[in-house]
Amino acid sequence: MEYYYTHKSNIKDDELIIDEIEYEHLSKVLRKKSGDRITVTDGELGIFECIIKSFTNKKIYCIIIKKKHDLYEPQINITLFLSLLKNQDRFEFAVEKAVEIGVKRIFAISTAHTIKSGILSNEKMKRIEKIIIRAMGQSMRCFLPSFYNTVSLNNINKITRDYDYKIVMYEHSDIKNRFDYFKQNSNIALLIGPEGGFSEKEITYLIDTGWATFSLGNRKLRSETAAIISLFEIINRIIK
Repeated sequence: MEYYYTHKSNIKDDELIIDEIEYEHLSKVLRKKSGDRITVTDGELGIFECIIKSFTNKKIYCIIIKKKHDLYEPQINITLFLSLLKNQDRFEFAVEKAVEIGVKRIFAISTAHTIKSGILSNEKMKRIEKIIIRAMGQSMRCFLPSFYNTVSLNNINKITRDYDYKIVMYEHSDIKNRFDYFKQNSNIALLIGPEGGFSEKEITYLIDTGWATFSLGNRKLRSETAAIISLFEIINRIIK
């Protein structure tokens, strides 16, 4: 089972319409037909069990038979700041898995050692948005994470000014500095560097501006691996 996405504006009373990305997926890939049951989310914590009524003009019309709200979403707000990687596939993989695990927002960032820096093209942004929608649906999440184009390290502190925790993964950090337990509904910023790591100047700047350095152990991990493990560790340390 998986969820399918439609924008909240497509939901009226006891009916909803599915279009664009999900229309192609449901009609041409999964070959759904009238009378089939599906579960739809608006990406804003709403979940709708539906029966497909008809297919018309590249739209799927559905009747809502049951409504639910906020199922299985992590009770914590994590924003992932992920450095652009040389290999676009690896970057997209990290984004996909971050969504599955439970991140709320993702920012692409550029640092001193980022090999492929710069603003992502509209084409790449649209591709990532599709990846996020599919990852949300396949993992049965009812919240659609936001993705933001590249920001510099200096701008991150403006975004995270009021956050409860600011964590930067740094391979030279004291390995005894492990993740603690986090209160529900905390706002957490998680920063993952590029293949070449952060420069000493960048780490000094981050520490001086309130970021705590954490390590996953003695071994050096790929950026995407560090992102996935760190997110999993944080979400599994929420105080119930």
